[in-house]
Amino acid sequence: MAGRHSSTDIVQTFCATDRAHRAAVENQLSTLGIHRSQHMMLMYLYHCEKIPSQAEMAKAFGISPAAVTGTLQKLEKAGFIERSMRNGREKEITVSKTGRTIVERTKQIFKDLDEAMCAGISDEELESFMEVLLRMQGNLKSLTASE
Repeated sequence: MAGRHSSTDIVQTFCATDRAHRAAVENQLSTLGIHRSQHMMLMYLYHCEKIPSQAEMAKAFGISPAAVTGTLQKLEKAGFIERSMRNGREKEITVSKTGRTIVERTKQIFKDLDEAMCAGISDEELESFMEVLLRMQGNLKSLTASE
């Protein structure tokens, strides 16, 4: 038990908050014509110094190479990336000017969402919350480390 609220209540509320955040992100991204999974891959490509192979991307995202291919095709069709042949067989991927514009706009979207989510919460409360989250994370990591 954790005071007035059980640990189950707290975890369920935490998970519901995560779902609400995800819905808000998806809603905002949809106004730009991009889905969350596509955005994640676009951001990944944007931040890579050396563009990874599709196999490396599949491993990084924990998805199949076919799923990577499908997402890349959607990003290319939307004009967010460009793909060209390299070495006669590998496709080189670059983030297009449109894709870079989307990245910059989504940075502002995420900043605004973060600020809205934390509105009315003091710095001290946020600091305490961060400490609690880190402890919860540590607790979960110790569970998986011992298995």
